[in-house]
Amino acid sequence: MKSKIKRKRRQMTDAQKEAAVERLRIAREKRGITGAASIHESIRNLPEDSKIHWKKVKQWIKSCEEELRGMREHKKSKDWNLRQEYISLEIYIKNLKTYLSSGVYLDYRFGEKREGRMQEVCLQLAYYPDGQPKRSIGVMYPDIGQIWTREMENEVYGKDNQPKRIYRREEPEVLVEEDVQSDG
Repeated sequence: MKSKIKRKRRQMTDAQKEAAVERLRIAREKRGITGAASIHESIRNLPEDSKIHWKKVKQWIKSCEEELRGMREHKKSKDWNLRQEYISLEIYIKNLKTYLSSGVYLDYRFGEKREGRMQEVCLQLAYYPDGQPKRSIGVMYPDIGQIWTREMENEVYGKDNQPKRIYRREEPEVLVEEDVQSDG
């Protein structure tokens, strides 16, 4: 059998590459392609200044993938910290790709170098039996319009972080029937 002869492509100069990229960009603009076809519709129309706009996320993915390529030797390293760093970056990239396809942001960090931290927001309050809302430190609550802090916790619950009132479920009263002998 004859093997297929593979011809080498002629290499483009830098000026030719730039001209080709520009021609392709103009052609895409004329066709109306913005690159948002594969983006989930819930995040497609986010404002450009949003911290997790899809265009920014695509740039983060590119830079993180380049960084990951440079860390390939860490994947099978005997040093646990190097392996963990590689796996962490790999998972971060997967989470960013999931965000673009599903609209759900899974990671608690954001940014090209994972420098930002996501803020938890309580959408539905839970309540104690007496009607007082349950709260967690570091979570944004829309009813008070701010993040719940340790100082607020101490003010409401006291220094020992125990509620001022003890919430116990009341045990149901058990009635014991006495054996009554019937006349009969």
